[in-house]
Amino acid sequence: MNHKIDDMHFQNEGSFEWTDIYAVPVSGSFLLCSPRRAISALVNRKAIEYIIERPSGKGKAGPEADKLQNLFDSLSRPLSAIPSERKGPINPAFLGIIPTRRCNLSCLYCDFGAGKASDDQMDLRMAAKAVDWIAETAYHLRQDAFEVHFFGGEPFAGQEVIEVAVHRSRALAQGMGMAARFEVATNGVFSDDVACFVGHYFDTAVLSFDGPEEVHDRNRPGKRSQGSFARVARTASLLSRSPVDLCFRMCVTRESVGKMETIARWFVETFQPLIINFETLEPTSESNEAGLRPPDPYDFAEHYVRSRRVLKDLGIHAVYASAVTGEIRHSFCPVGKDAAILSPDGRVSSCYLFRKSWEKRGLDMDIGRFADDGTMHLNMESIGKLRSLVKDKPRCECCFCRWTCAGGCHVNHSYPGSPLQRTDFCIQTRIITACSLLDDLGMEQEMEKLLSDRATMEALALAPSDRLNDTNIGRG
Repeated sequence: MNHKIDDMHFQNEGSFEWTDIYAVPVSGSFLLCSPRRAISALVNRKAIEYIIERPSGKGKAGPEADKLQNLFDSLSRPLSAIPSERKGPINPAFLGIIPTRRCNLSCLYCDFGAGKASDDQMDLRMAAKAVDWIAETAYHLRQDAFEVHFFGGEPFAGQEVIEVAVHRSRALAQGMGMAARFEVATNGVFSDDVACFVGHYFDTAVLSFDGPEEVHDRNRPGKRSQGSFARVARTASLLSRSPVDLCFRMCVTRESVGKMETIARWFVETFQPLIINFETLEPTSESNEAGLRPPDPYDFAEHYVRSRRVLKDLGIHAVYASAVTGEIRHSFCPVGKDAAILSPDGRVSSCYLFRKSWEKRGLDMDIGRFADDGTMHLNMESIGKLRSLVKDKPRCECCFCRWTCAGGCHVNHSYPGSPLQRTDFCIQTRIITACSLLDDLGMEQEMEKLLSDRATMEALALAPSDRLNDTNIGRG
């Protein structure tokens, strides 16, 4: 019989609880970890045998056992609470605004629907009323700030909407004694004046930038097949000299995966971003037609870890979003966090992807609608379903990344009915997460051994269960 891991309380004699203890094979040793106890250690087989046998009183005594007692005591600590499901009225993580779905580029891997989007733009009055709603909601919840994030298409294809929302937010925040924070995900193809506006009015700018000219223009051409590199590089240079926190988002393909370390170093030496976020291409019919393919997951994991090391030495933070080990989370994205993302047609959703993307998975991410009179109409039943959706991830139940990866995108990776077997996304996430834990332990040599041996990476990545109580070690 299968159980959810947070419902399992395996107890032997005594009170030892097996919940959230994992043993991951790494080059003949085991990465023993418990995310909800904030514990990780690299141990040998004897240590695993001791931990398994100790609760029943069968653990061997002696000097080695004495050394392991501290580890066992740490694993006996109470579990930290998992993020609780939200209850009651909506408490938005942020207000998302999609000024328009259209875009001024023709990226070969676009999964935001921009290539087929209409030219519709959000009514300026709707944008203003939406800002009124998020400010008033935050005020009544006695929060000291509210956030507005802009998505596309290309958000600045609807520049007027952004300007109205930003200026109105700042005015309302000042009048209510709060702060307003702004973030935008953009391709950076706009004028110097717009770059100046972003640099001085926004807190965070996430700039899609895939690398030097030959790499970037291969992936992200303009509408007339002209390269966008020169304009994006200009924007990156301007933003790097402004107060905004600049994050690059690099889409990695099979063609660029082997160049990641070189590109990472070039990014830093040329533009000095604060963060570089690496993502793998999500295949679309357009990307397949263009001959673009996702990288091999083992290659991506290896080159990401090596790129992260390069960036760490340069004082820059590297991110692979599903392998963030410093926090416990039950959702990878805005879904389940009460985010309210407003589309140009007035729909309010928890997902910023193109509507057809989640409809084909049998999902409904809509949570309400903005009426013509400027009032927000929310469907609490829909919000409740999305709050619960984040808990239903059968593939993740036995994975040591469950509370850090949180299953990835609900549309592309952990949708209802998704396969139980490990996907490429799972493979690269598991390897990168293990390397992150080894790095935190100061075990670079063990990390290098893992990355240099494909068979070892496969053993780690494809293990059907990581739970310590599922292993046969010490029981054969």
